[in-house]
Amino acid sequence: MGSVINVGFSLIWETPVVIHKGDFCTRAIDGPREALRYLQRDFGRRSGQLYWSAVYSCMMALRYRSAPELARKYFIIACGSARIDVD
Repeated sequence: MGSVINVGFSLIWETPVVIHKGDFCTRAIDGPREALRYLQRDFGRRSGQLYWSAVYSCMMALRYRSAPELARKYFIIACGSARIDVD
């Protein structure tokens, strides 16, 4: 039989990452699962080291192999490199 992989789908960050367009809040990202979904579906630029570091860190956080807050930092950095305004 195969082994079971624990996945933290319910992990959330202490502070959500809020995505803005102009003066309007368009979305709040609450944790690594939602960030990974955003990176894979809605992120305009799906290339480069910063993008892939964000994807990887979210996946590692969901597998309990890295801190969720580290994934948050990488997600914010990737957004900044893609000129996506976040708080």
